[in-house]
Amino acid sequence: MKLRQMKIKVLLTILLTSVGFISNAQSKKNTNSIVDENVVFEEKSGLVAIEAEFFYKQTNTNVRQWYRSSKFEKPNAGRDEDTLHVYGSSNNAYLEILPDTRVTHDDALIKGENFSDVPGVLATLHYKVKFNTPGRYYVWVRAMSTGSEDNGIHVGLNGEWPESGQRMQWCDGKTRWTWASKQRTKEIHCGIPHNIYLDIKEAGVHDILFSMREDGFEFDKFILAQDKLYIPKGKGAKVNTIGQLPKPYPSVSAPIIKKNYFKTIAEALPKNKWIAAQQFPSVGTDFYTNGKNWMAINPKTHKKAITSTVFNFESGTYDIVFVGVGENDGSSTFQVLINGKELGTYQPPLIDKMFEEGKKSTKVWKGIKMNKGDKITVKAEVGTDGKEFTRGRWAGIIFTPVGKGKKILNAQSSYSQD
Repeated sequence: MKLRQMKIKVLLTILLTSVGFISNAQSKKNTNSIVDENVVFEEKSGLVAIEAEFFYKQTNTNVRQWYRSSKFEKPNAGRDEDTLHVYGSSNNAYLEILPDTRVTHDDALIKGENFSDVPGVLATLHYKVKFNTPGRYYVWVRAMSTGSEDNGIHVGLNGEWPESGQRMQWCDGKTRWTWASKQRTKEIHCGIPHNIYLDIKEAGVHDILFSMREDGFEFDKFILAQDKLYIPKGKGAKVNTIGQLPKPYPSVSAPIIKKNYFKTIAEALPKNKWIAAQQFPSVGTDFYTNGKNWMAINPKTHKKAITSTVFNFESGTYDIVFVGVGENDGSSTFQVLINGKELGTYQPPLIDKMFEEGKKSTKVWKGIKMNKGDKITVKAEVGTDGKEFTRGRWAGIIFTPVGKGKKILNAQSSYSQD
């Protein structure tokens, strides 16, 4: 019996080790160059365009690296709360700096790890470019930003990092691939146009560099243009090379966009009124906006949060539906108050998935009198399974005619993650 148990342990060890090797091999594959080091991109008529994934090498990779995503490539490199954004990317592939440990402003900023205001220190990409025409080239980058802490990068030239290439910044065009060429300053955080450029002093082959400013940055393509008024459109200009490029990556279908569970049940009846979680204030509340739909708490900095808003709908009696989010790290606690008086307390049950918004994470209070101008307050406290903490996620509050509260809950959950 003991011999059999020993054999089982040995087999499990071999299996787990093999899985680890496969995972590491897959991640390494996603960080390797896919172009030969002899491939050179060529500037023509004052313009050069290059896909982000066409770097010939990356350096300074001990702490963070650039990982490639495509139809058949999904990075496995630690924390990354984003979904894949292959659809709409140029060449059906893009790069992202991972792991992404600073997702919100409440996450700890660790210089030299998840943030670098010094260029050329972390996760540096290299591209060979032959310039036929010396001069000043304005730098445009196509990027995807989903939050406030994944929208900065540095650009350099031949091992140097001029001030004019530091702190490229994106504010507009959230959650979609967006071209930008702006430099963040102390006075103007969203950046000044025409301040990001490289001066090419002589014709020939030069090394164009991009390095990390914020982890989680998603990089699709870049263009260098002599025309100061040039603005890229769509997926940008054609890539010109000296040397052989790999075949284009396979295209992916457009994602199916569904309404989230909260929006689905909120719109289930014409007489429903609702206040989405993100319509409540977040500044000074210890909540942060999580994705497009939720409010949440960063358990590294806070364990509780409170926010209030005003009921601006018609006075009357309603069933009140609170839509929470179930998590697998424990059960968050929510308390809802009307004019400072407790309506009730609710804990979404523990679930198997990482998080899920749906019927079983929703609470109904029946026949509640509401007057226009009433103050609605939500208090939240994170839960724990003894190892990890929840994030106190919730989606909003619905005010539905009396007797309809339970009936509108039957829409299937449309947002979960294993």
